[in-house]
Amino acid sequence: MEEAYERVWNKTLYERQLLQENISEDWFKEGAFKTYKKAAPEPYEVAQEDGTLQTLEGSQTYKKGYYIVTGPKGEKYSMPPEKFHELKDDNGDGTATPKKIEKLAKMADSSGKVKTSWGAELEYNPGEDYIVRHGEGDYGVVKKDIFAKTYQM
Repeated sequence: MEEAYERVWNKTLYERQLLQENISEDWFKEGAFKTYKKAAPEPYEVAQEDGTLQTLEGSQTYKKGYYIVTGPKGEKYSMPPEKFHELKDDNGDGTATPKKIEKLAKMADSSGKVKTSWGAELEYNPGEDYIVRHGEGDYGVVKKDIFAKTYQM
């Protein structure tokens, strides 16, 4: 399973770079700050079949076995099992707690899309969304109000 994830990661790296014309490693050099997710339990379920979610940042497809996480405003988003276990500790009760992993974040200064490491395309807008750098070339989008609730500032 890990090898399949690596193949998807390498295949989509080029695609993500094409989508992220406005967002790059250099973009984070000025105005970004270090942050991490607060350790608040997040409900989740495991997808029983392939499907599509309408997230706050746009439509997101997922596969059977992906984790569907519910955010603080009831919004849902998906992630593959490998990414889920990399970023969260399963509490064994249908909730997971984010691991304390330092990241970089910066308020979006233009509109655009980023493609996540697991293939989702997320839209962002200036003044409304934070772009979070999870790792080199791996970015996410978080609405400003949700960022304030879920990230340490």
